[in-house]
Amino acid sequence: MLGLYYIRWTGTSEELREYVAKVSEIANGIEGADFKGIFAPTSAWNCVLLFEGTSFENVLQVYKEYMKKYGANPRILVAKFESLFTFEEVNYSR
Repeated sequence: MLGLYYIRWTGTSEELREYVAKVSEIANGIEGADFKGIFAPTSAWNCVLLFEGTSFENVLQVYKEYMKKYGANPRILVAKFESLFTFEEVNYSR
């Protein structure tokens, strides 16, 4: 499954690099969660962080651990999380 974490960023580019480094470090410590990087979407959002995980819970654990360690980031005005699953991952049969 893929997890897309869209954010509206209000900080500097250096603060964004620091934020991404923290997220990456946390994701690297969680089995089944792989941080793929930060991208510029073609939408109203400033950035999107891309994760690949073996389950929704593993990807969600990255967010939980970040909040536990650092709390809410004041540079993120609003955020949205989107999950992309294959049909096989949700046991969909036709």
